[in-house]
Amino acid sequence: MTKSHAAAPPPHIIELESIPYSNIVRLIHINLPDVGYPITRVHVAALFWVLILGWTSLGVSGSSFLASLLAVVYPTWQSYRCDRDQTIPTQWLAYWTIYSLFFVVESGQMVTEMVPFYYTIKLVIMMWCMYPGPKNGALMVYAGLRPVLAMLDSIMSEGSTASSRLRKISFTEHPTSTRKPSREDMKQVKEEKQAKQAKEDIAKHKNGKDSPKDKHK
Repeated sequence: MTKSHAAAPPPHIIELESIPYSNIVRLIHINLPDVGYPITRVHVAALFWVLILGWTSLGVSGSSFLASLLAVVYPTWQSYRCDRDQTIPTQWLAYWTIYSLFFVVESGQMVTEMVPFYYTIKLVIMMWCMYPGPKNGALMVYAGLRPVLAMLDSIMSEGSTASSRLRKISFTEHPTSTRKPSREDMKQVKEEKQAKQAKEDIAKHKNGKDSPKDKHK
């Protein structure tokens, strides 16, 4: 008697599970009404991305918001899962570095107006960076940026070291605890002592005048 084994899912279904936003595609597929035609998850996924890429490429109102939303929601969720599971988010650290570069480029608004299909290109690149595996876009682009980041790290570290060195030299040459008092400081102390002495003399003189009257009474 042979044991029955569960049928393995088709290869294209396994591939779909690794694509970002596959959970949304699966949710749509489950809740589709019966149309009398076998609609698979591949069909739903293809229609889902065709509509999104068509929307962003045509420049319809909300294209910028849609591209930014899709570029943020899934990576934010994955970053949270890395924090929850206490794993090193190597891919997502690289992803957010690349996303910040897009943010800087878009702040000028010239690129978004000059480059045709900008938001579609951005979305495709971001989706490539989200894709799991060693050949995803985030790690490959980050590897190209690593020399520039190493140079930036060297400059920032050198500046921080120089700043701390200057503070140390300044403290050594002008320590506040061993500062020699100036002439103004000595003059002020002398005036305070004279004023205090004058008050004491006035008080003594006043007490000397009041004491005979107290005795007379």
